[in-house]
Amino acid sequence: MNINDCIELENGKNYLLLLESMLDKNKYFLAVGITNDLPNGEYIVLQEVIDDNDTFVIPINDPIILGNLIKEFQEDYNEEYND
Repeated sequence: MNINDCIELENGKNYLLLLESMLDKNKYFLAVGITNDLPNGEYIVLQEVIDDNDTFVIPINDPIILGNLIKEFQEDYNEEYND
């Protein structure tokens, strides 16, 4: 999975992967929900999991992981768009 990929979760919701970060050898994405091909303002953090050549994502709700990732996502965003 890569930034700008659109994915569909098991619940049928679609998301656009906006930012990517590595934390403790795990790949995470900041994603925004998509409705009718437009961002709907619903943001989620997803962890990429690779298991026996199968790749999928799981939503992250752990506040410690989220706190660390939000800082990294903000730094990445600032480097990309505010320099």
